[in-house]
Amino acid sequence: MKLRKVITLKRILLSIVMIGLLVGTTICAAYIYDKEGFKESQKEEKQYTDGTVCKPDIKHLDKYGIKSFTSELPVLMIDTGNQQIVKSAGVWGKVGILDRASGNNIAESPDTVLHCTIKLRGASSYSQFDKSQYRLKLFKKKKGGTLNYPLCGMGKNSEWVLYGPFLDKTLIRNSLVYDTARKIMEWAPDSRYIELFVDGRYQGIYLAVEPVTNGESRLRLSTFGLMSGQTAYILKRDRVGTETDVIKTWGQMHGKTINELSIEYPTSSNITQKQKQWITKDISAFEERLYSDDFASFQYEDYIDVDNFVDYFILNEITLNNDGGVLSTYPYKELGGKLKLAVWDFNNAFDNYQWFAMQYDQFYMIEAPWFDQLLKDRDFVEKICQRYHSLRQNELSTKTLYQMIDERQENLSGALERNYKIWEYVFSTKLSRDDGNEKRNAKSYSEAIDFLKRTIEKRLNYIDEHIEDLYEDCEI
Repeated sequence: MKLRKVITLKRILLSIVMIGLLVGTTICAAYIYDKEGFKESQKEEKQYTDGTVCKPDIKHLDKYGIKSFTSELPVLMIDTGNQQIVKSAGVWGKVGILDRASGNNIAESPDTVLHCTIKLRGASSYSQFDKSQYRLKLFKKKKGGTLNYPLCGMGKNSEWVLYGPFLDKTLIRNSLVYDTARKIMEWAPDSRYIELFVDGRYQGIYLAVEPVTNGESRLRLSTFGLMSGQTAYILKRDRVGTETDVIKTWGQMHGKTINELSIEYPTSSNITQKQKQWITKDISAFEERLYSDDFASFQYEDYIDVDNFVDYFILNEITLNNDGGVLSTYPYKELGGKLKLAVWDFNNAFDNYQWFAMQYDQFYMIEAPWFDQLLKDRDFVEKICQRYHSLRQNELSTKTLYQMIDERQENLSGALERNYKIWEYVFSTKLSRDDGNEKRNAKSYSEAIDFLKRTIEKRLNYIDEHIEDLYEDCEI
């Protein structure tokens, strides 16, 4: 009888080892495949040049009094053949790129011309702002495979966001926060300022940005899944009815979270039903434990990357980003890893909110999904306080942030005049209101910069004095 038990135990152990070897082999094979694929993409050093793009419309420039055009910024010239650019699907075209250290004269031919699709993007920016927001995708040839390209010196990828600052008259907020986040978080979007032409017409200063996607230069998530449906994933929390591949998680069904979570990766064309079910189950298991009556015994650090959540909280609080954790929020998770959050969209940050003025003397993330519960834990709050005080010594010091603003002003200086010859009317358009519902608006670029700096100083001073107030709502 004892011998039978020993044999049975040996068989169980052997089965565990074999399963481990099988999974390990699958992971290694996928890793090798991924690395080999990346090596192949690195070989694509040749320029996929295919013809030319339409020349800048000189009459359009003359209309705004722009007589000469040599930019210190990269210049992108997108040519769709005057097709209507829509949000629902990308239209085919070409993009010419001028990116020379010596300056970019639009009278000269682009250094590179690539096939692309372009479509409109955005939520409030799409419906309310005159300056269009674009999603750009690069291809090796028309209707061919995608092309990973190092746009403006950023990491190679085929997908890019062309963000046109409109509400933000400084043109700086997103760039400032993304670069700050890149200093303190594992990953945050890279970005570069450009000047943009679409079908020959000048559009002004844009920010080319890495969207929250997978890839060698992005989140570097696994490109394979297990037979159980277990997979790496990227989600998005946004308004109800605005996204596809929506999942109904425990938190939403029980009224603990707001808005909807949708699956961004794996993409709609690749995700399986098993993967969708597994992702839903994975998030729901976390939420059910997080909001349970025995939260005090919940080891949430087994589910989430606590340091990442702490940094996400701090960045959204110091910037007065009312949407943090609520809208344009991207949770992501590596296969076998922990849940993390990626920063995104600071157009309304630093009291630039379109519909009302922000309150400097309160915290906003305390009501955001997941954070409303995590902040009940004293250990989590303690990590926030310690990390905040540490970051204030360097990365989040007022001096550092002011210096970053000044550097961006200097970087944009040559292009600002051109941009505001096109968009000058924003300084006379009332875009936001204060607490008394009175319209407020910066009347000049320098006034907009001064407002941004005053906001930073005022907000940081408040948090310096009140960060420990977060302990007051701790229950465990």
